[in-house]
Amino acid sequence: MEERLRLILAELESAIADFEGALSIEDRGLDPIVVDAVHNGQAQKFEFTTELFWKAVKVFLYSEHGFDLSSPKNVVKKYFELGYVDYEKCDRLLRALDIRNSLSHVYNKSHFVALYEEIRGFGGFFGKVAEGMRSR
Repeated sequence: MEERLRLILAELESAIADFEGALSIEDRGLDPIVVDAVHNGQAQKFEFTTELFWKAVKVFLYSEHGFDLSSPKNVVKKYFELGYVDYEKCDRLLRALDIRNSLSHVYNKSHFVALYEEIRGFGGFFGKVAEGMRSR
């Protein structure tokens, strides 16, 4: 299991770097079609990073503590219960899962715009909440 954890954490680090890189794209002055494509790409990177984050935590919790949880929200809550993140970060992780679900299942332009603004606020976040897994 140690090897599986190491591999998924490396994938997570890569996803976090990709998400951060995507957020660094300056879209002012770009053609509206290009801006739309950039925003959609950033949202997709967010979805992927969120998905990989909870799956990495799942492997981590099993490897380090023997917990075999299947629900993304239960995984995040156990990560909090074990003290790897504080309440505020746990709440933001749960919100990230909700945003990911919304983006994956329903598409409405005005809804996307509102969620996109939230997504931008997750810059720097995933790296911070992954620190507990790195220190093991």
